[in-house]
Amino acid sequence: MMDRRQFLVSAAAIQATVGAQAFGSPAIAAAAGPDTSGWLPPMAQPMKARYQLTLARVLHGTGPAYTRDFLLEDIHGTKGRRFTEFSGDVSGRWIGALASASAVYGQNFSQLDDVVQQVIALQHPEGYFGKSFNFDDPQDVDLALLWGNGRLLVGLMEYYSLHQDPAVLTAARRQGEFLLRLGPQYNSTAMAAAFGAAHFASSYICWTQQTEGLAALYAATRDVRYRDLCVQIGQHIQRRPSDHVHGYLCSLRGMMALYETTRDVSHLELVEAAWQDVQQSGDVLVTGGVPEAWSPKRLRTEGCAECDWLRLNLALWQATGKSIYLELAAKIIFNEFAMNQFSTGDFGHAMLDSAGIPQVVAVRAWWCCTLHGLRAFSDVQRSVFRVKDAEVFYDLPLDGTLNMPGVSVEATSRLGQDGTVSIRIREASPQQTLTLRQPSWASELKVTRNGKATADYRLTNLSGGDVITARYGMMFDNRPAGTGALEKRRLLFYGPWLLGLPSAANPGYFNELQASNVLDVGRAEDAAHRNTSPFEGPIAARSVPYVPAEYPEQPSVANLRAIAEQTACLPTRWEMTFFVDPKPTT
Repeated sequence: MMDRRQFLVSAAAIQATVGAQAFGSPAIAAAAGPDTSGWLPPMAQPMKARYQLTLARVLHGTGPAYTRDFLLEDIHGTKGRRFTEFSGDVSGRWIGALASASAVYGQNFSQLDDVVQQVIALQHPEGYFGKSFNFDDPQDVDLALLWGNGRLLVGLMEYYSLHQDPAVLTAARRQGEFLLRLGPQYNSTAMAAAFGAAHFASSYICWTQQTEGLAALYAATRDVRYRDLCVQIGQHIQRRPSDHVHGYLCSLRGMMALYETTRDVSHLELVEAAWQDVQQSGDVLVTGGVPEAWSPKRLRTEGCAECDWLRLNLALWQATGKSIYLELAAKIIFNEFAMNQFSTGDFGHAMLDSAGIPQVVAVRAWWCCTLHGLRAFSDVQRSVFRVKDAEVFYDLPLDGTLNMPGVSVEATSRLGQDGTVSIRIREASPQQTLTLRQPSWASELKVTRNGKATADYRLTNLSGGDVITARYGMMFDNRPAGTGALEKRRLLFYGPWLLGLPSAANPGYFNELQASNVLDVGRAEDAAHRNTSPFEGPIAARSVPYVPAEYPEQPSVANLRAIAEQTACLPTRWEMTFFVDPKPTT
């Protein structure tokens, strides 16, 4: 394992070298860290590299830099900078992301302790943080403060979970008392109506998202008042047209967290019913993600909402064991989550066309999405392996580690290079088993143990030093893109990756009628795609003949890439749905 200095040097190197590159540019040199074990193949560990990229952005990046004074500006409510009225939003996300990363990845961030102590010293006697709060006649600015305070409460509780600092728990309890005071007024239909979807970021979701912090408070204190208030708020969670998706999903994740503590099945049923409603809404995108606002104001994506949707699906999988949640989480990870990550490590917004198809990832939302993106990596890491009784399950074909008494396992992915994952058993008892999962997108799963093929996906009698290699079979596939405007169009996949045509790699493809071009997918071939970055997936690259709509007598060839490769280049326009010939096979 690399030490902290090696890790940060490696992370900073990724951010510096990916930078301003594009498809067709010189090689993007991005190391995932020094190979100290001797068994890691080159260009392995792409998920670890993604985490390091965003971590480097948060710790060392600029435009803006997350300095202590910068973080405290939203506690002071400093004017002149964007969004400081959402008091505690940036600082709370920063605290929570680094506290969670420290807990999951085993790193120590010395600046974290200093910022937390500075923050809690600025709490008002009434329990809130920020400039001022109007209890009697709340306005948008008060709902904005309430939103930021909710994000800060979550961050403080994640820090408390890590360090058990009594001063931090005291501050969080004071926030809890503040919320209890608001409960009778805010848990009313009149309040929900007064702050409808038109208020968007300062709508009623600023109240309902308090479930997440309250659930954490109850888990830490067992004070039933926090539990009861969380339950009462849960009864007021609504998915309203044009409302803020991020706030709604935070509200659901809070109820999911309450279920994980109480095991009250009614909370799980609430979340599962809401998940089903989202699935049927028409607002789940072809990438697996969701928009920033529910229809009819579905104009762009938001990194925060993508992370919430991903984390909610992972939590539902862990709670229920229903594969539908894991399959969707994997689709988000390989596509929407990856595409939303900029080459700088930031997360943000992609513009959507009228059919809800992402076009260009255009806005680095440093004020929320970048930090929420960093926070999401911890949940992904926790979900790669799962333990039940004496059995270890490898659920997601990603980089990951599992370290617990008697068991130490590490997975290293080369899925995007050659379709394989290597799993090294560092420590295990003879009674320990490892079960590999074949995803729905894999046509087959071939397993070798210490170089010998085995037909078993459930491996017994594990011992330290064992190396298991899983090779996932993949197919080039085309599927229906949707209904309505998308009814006659197709999506192209290779394994878990959604493929698209990036303008940077296909300058001749894009013109006024490019949406009417016809791809001959039956003659698609492997593309000569040199792998220069852990954010690229050459195994999925395809060259495909097509007939230009503007001059059909001159057929040409286009270069398909996994949309996840957006991280490896500057923002570029993507085409993701196509007319195809011959007729679809699935």
